[in-house]
Parts: sequence; structure tokens; C-alpha cells
Amino acid sequence: MTLNCWGIAGISKNRLARFEAIATKLNSSKFDFVFLQEVWAESDYQYIADETKATYPFSHYFHSGVIGAGICIFSRSKITDVFFHRWALNGYIHNIHHGDWYGGKGVGLCTVDHHGLKINLYVTHLHAQYDREDDDDEYRAHRLLQAYETSQFINYTRHGTDICILGGDLNANPNQLPYRVIQQSTGMIDSFLLTGQPEKEGTTSETPYNSYTDVGALNKYPDGQRIDYIFYCSKENVLVETVDCCNPLPPRVGNQSFSYSDHEAVCTKLKITTDSNSKIETSNKLTELLEETMQVLNVSLEKLSSNRANYLIKLGFCLILILVIPRSVETIDFPKLLINLMYNTFRVLIILASGYFFAMATMWNRIERNAITAVKSAITTRLKNQS
Repeated sequence: MTLNCWGIAGISKNRLARFEAIATKLNSSKFDFVFLQEVWAESDYQYIADETKATYPFSHYFHSGVIGAGICIFSRSKITDVFFHRWALNGYIHNIHHGDWYGGKGVGLCTVDHHGLKINLYVTHLHAQYDREDDDDEYRAHRLLQAYETSQFINYTRHGTDICILGGDLNANPNQLPYRVIQQSTGMIDSFLLTGQPEKEGTTSETPYNSYTDVGALNKYPDGQRIDYIFYCSKENVLVETVDCCNPLPPRVGNQSFSYSDHEAVCTKLKITTDSNSKIETSNKLTELLEETMQVLNVSLEKLSSNRANYLIKLGFCLILILVIPRSVETIDFPKLLINLMYNTFRVLIILASGYFFAMATMWNRIERNAITAVKSAITTRLKNQS
């Protein structure tokens, strides 16, 4: 099962009550593995770990960034190894109201020994999409870079394992690039698609029956969106089949008026058969997908150049103000003190703004440019090898 728990301390509504309900539900469940996202307070993870110790004796919380990556895995089977890859880009430090940068988000891996099978469990949570339209989304390139890094991380760590399972919130529906990059680059199977159910039956975000869904969000997507997934793939002599994929949690917590989270959980039941000659089919559309990804990254680089110029212009304007604004003025008595205080306060604010514009035009612009260029270089190499 995978669930975005919406656990922002001090902000998320009914957080403690919902985490208690989630722990209770997990204790009565039959899931082998549980992937949780947005568990931002380590105390919330520790609470669930303590409450479900008998049911899930093995678990791991991925520490990263300022407040933690917010992702963790619970397992009935022994966890034999763990690793975390932090993405090169994850939002902006100055967008405190978004907060993604402070989480140091990435993709976490737990390797488990499950009835003699070596299984890699991956959990992730891509950057949130704060604008409903892709063209207005300032984080589009960040999310796409994260998707590509995640697919590469899976490809480089999957060797020697029998099965790979990815659970998490991609903040992208099946029509958007991040989903397609992960699915096609890894060859992993979206477990919901094999059920044959219509897309609206599997929606997980801003669904009409969730207590936290804003009415305005339903204007564009009346049924909500499917952005939480469980993917899987296996080596050639292991056959994995989807038996069922559903939203396992009820619309409300017990007799309460609120849901378990602002997302719906996803549960997948898999049937595993060994000694099969089955092979995983790879998509022949991967080249087109990577080329489309390159186009988005190129546009992002052009915007970076434009942004850098804008920041430098603003920096120049601030420096001019610093030079022309006098340090003090000649007045008398009380007005002199007040006016000088206003002048000095304004100078301090201009100096702080200058530092911000300088950092954005130089250090941060370079960091973002290098991260995008690195992914472009990797994709270019891959495209050359496929041609």
C-alpha cells in the first residue's frame, strides 16, 4: 500500500488523529509492504513504527535536508539494505511557503528478503505542482529531472534483484511527462492499468469524496486525478501479475467527518510465480519520450538565462539606490531621528534585496543550470546509444 499522509506539523488538519487512524488501520491490514509520504515529523513516523511493531517489525525513515525527506517504508519481511538518493534540484530555498527544498526530497530504497525473493522497494514523492497548468508551472523542469533521476536510480540498483516495486506520489497524472519518463525508462508496470478499470476509479488526489478536497479543484478534474502509484517489474524468470489494485481506505476515519489524508491510498495485490520464461517488454516509444524531455529542459535553460538577466537588472537598480540614497538628512529634533531611521531601514532592505538578487543570478542559477545540463548530457548519451 502507498499513501501520501499529508503530515505537515502545525498546518495539516487533524494530523494527529489521522496518524492514529492510519496506525490502527495498518495494524489490522494484511499488506506486506507499506510506502508512506509526507511524514514530515519524525515523531509521527516513530509513533506509527511503535504502534505497528508487531505487524511491521521492520521499517525505515529516510533522513534528508532540513526537515527530512518525509518518506518511509514498513515491511513484514526483513530489511537487509537501505539507500537514499537526493535529487539535484528540488524547488527554491526562498519559496518557504512551498517548502519542498527544505525536505531534501529524493528516492529511498529498502532491499528486503521476502520468502526467498530479493525485492527492491522504492518510495518517492516528486515535487508538488502548485499551478494546475503545465505552462505556468515553474517547477516543471524540476519534477521532470526528479523523474529521470528516479528512473536511472532504479535502473542502476535493480541488478541482482528478483522484483522491484515503486510506490509513491509522482504529482503527475499518466498523461504527463514525469509519469511517462519513469514508466517507460524503467519498463515498470503501472499495476492499476492491468485491472481494466476506468481511470476515474483509481483517482487519488482531490477526489470528490475526500473531505479535504477544495471545491474549486474539481472544476478542471471533476473526478480528481490519479497521481499516486504502485509500479513493479521483475527479472526474466520471475512472473508478476496484478491480481487487484484499489483504494483500500474508506472515505472517512471511523465516525469522524474527515478522511485519512487529502490523498487516497493505493493497494495492489500481486501474484508471483518463479521459474517462468516470461520477459519484460520494453517500450519502443522511449526515444520519442526522451526527445520530448530534452525539449522541456531546453526551454527551462532558456528561462534560466532570462531569469539571470532579470536578477542582474534588479541587482543593478538596488546598487544604484544604495549609492544615491543619503545615509542621513539634516533636519531638526524628532523628525530628524525618524527620517534617518526610515532611511537606514530602507537601506538595509535594499542591501538584503541586493544579496538575494546576487545569489539568484549567480550561485543558484549556476546550480540549477548544472543540474539540468547534467540530465541533458545523460539523455544525450542514451539517445546516441539507441540510434
